[in-house]
Amino acid sequence: MNKKMKYLKINPADNVAVALEALQAGEHILVDGVEICLHADIPMGHKFALTNIDEKAHIVKYGYPIGHARTAIQQGDWV
Repeated sequence: MNKKMKYLKINPADNVAVALEALQAGEHILVDGVEICLHADIPMGHKFALTNIDEKAHIVKYGYPIGHARTAIQQGDWV
C-alpha cells in the first residue's frame, strides 16, 4: 500500500521541504530517515525546516539558495 507523501523535498541538498497538504503543529514527519516534529501549523505550499538553520545562513530549495535566514531557524519551524 502506498502512503501519501505529505511533503516534497526537491533536491538532496535542500534544508527545507514543501508541505503538500496542511500539516499540524506537533505532527511528526519522517524525511530521509530523520523524524521531524513540526513546531507550528504549516499551510499547504509553505516550507518547513529540515535542519537547524543559523541566522544569515542560506535557505536551500531546488539545491540552490533561495534566501537567507533573518534569525536562527529550528528544525521543524515554518519557514
